[in-house]
Amino acid sequence: MKSLFRRLALFIIKGLNLSGNAEIIKKQALLNPADRGYRKAERYRVDKLSQVLMVLFLGVIVTFLAAFSSGLEESDVENRYIERNGYGEGDKTVGIIANIDGREIDEPIEVTVREKRYTEEEREKIFDEIGNSLPDRILGENGSLDHVEYDLDLMERAENYPVTIEWATDNYDVLDSSGFIQEEVSDSRGTPVVLTATLNYMGKCADYEFPVVVFPRHREIPGKIRDIVLKKILRYDSLTLSADTLILPEKIGDNHLSYKRAESPAWVFILAVTLVTAFVIWYGRDRDLDRLINIREKEMLMDYPDIVSRLNLFFFSGMTIKGAFEKIAGDYEERLAAGKCGKRFAFEEMLVTLREMKGGVTEAQAYQNFGARSGIRRYGKLGTLLSQNLMKGNAGLMEALEAEAKDAFEERKANAKKAGEEAGTKLLLPMGIMLLVAMIMVTLPAFLSFSL
Repeated sequence: MKSLFRRLALFIIKGLNLSGNAEIIKKQALLNPADRGYRKAERYRVDKLSQVLMVLFLGVIVTFLAAFSSGLEESDVENRYIERNGYGEGDKTVGIIANIDGREIDEPIEVTVREKRYTEEEREKIFDEIGNSLPDRILGENGSLDHVEYDLDLMERAENYPVTIEWATDNYDVLDSSGFIQEEVSDSRGTPVVLTATLNYMGKCADYEFPVVVFPRHREIPGKIRDIVLKKILRYDSLTLSADTLILPEKIGDNHLSYKRAESPAWVFILAVTLVTAFVIWYGRDRDLDRLINIREKEMLMDYPDIVSRLNLFFFSGMTIKGAFEKIAGDYEERLAAGKCGKRFAFEEMLVTLREMKGGVTEAQAYQNFGARSGIRRYGKLGTLLSQNLMKGNAGLMEALEAEAKDAFEERKANAKKAGEEAGTKLLLPMGIMLLVAMIMVTLPAFLSFSL
């Protein structure tokens, strides 16, 4: 797959003529003086673009799958089905938007669908304990069963008991088995209703009757409609714990319900992460390249005093500047081949300079190119000094090289001192943390002894 995206990136770069980025070529030339950066620059752009294309491709695929999955789940909700997790998979929360008689409830409903559960054998509970507690537990917002104007909170399972409860009334035109007051109730004096709870445990049943006086429904404020729908959904969930799906209620009283899944931000989040990742890769690669340029500059400045002092030494011993160049570069090649040192940018530039001379470039021009390619003021000055020496003669060259070496060593010491100060500053935070930990370890036992 990686090679496919590399070919695609190369096709885009060639097709849009993006291969002439002078800034990238210049930076790669500094890091790869042997080929002047052209091949490395092209490889760099291809690698960077291929990584971005790969991230975008994978992100779009995952986004599409998330959106498609969300669409499938939404269609289930529209059919009043929510798939329940299997045994041991845990509960899941689904956001839905309910429509009551075509009117959409503004606030989404978060429905937690509990997992399928096995029937467990538990100790037998006394039905009377549950039955005696029901009058107080089903009141909901009502003060007593003698004056019911809010829907009753009829649970289908006894809390903390493996007991199911079925409800029935002797007048469904007034109060249904879910505890909802019907809209037709208009008698302000109250309508008596007998509410029956049938407790079921392991096939054993017991009935408990409660006299209820139902008054016209108290008008709910709009914000409570959501709570009514949620309450009924949770009751349906309690009744179908052993089923594969939760069937959402079709109506409340005479009001029909329809559903759709609340918009899930998952695919939007995935797409956003994909775009941010692609952005980070695109500009992060450029930052890495700049970091390598800074490392190169520091390395070349570290090597500069050594190069100048050795040039001065060989020149003093009677060698020509070209001979000194060849000696320094040759020693570097031998150490590099023997594994005694790693690649050093300054010496690589010297090798390029020697190859230019062998290729027909004049010695003076080669030294000028050496200083220009480095991109560093010190090396530019050295290249000019060596080039002028060939035109004006050797007079004063030794003194100039000695002065240059002395200045370079002084600058090197100053840079080393600055680096040491920066390192010391970076250590202040961990040292402060260690000091704080030590103080806590010393003082904490003293405070504990006082409290004792």
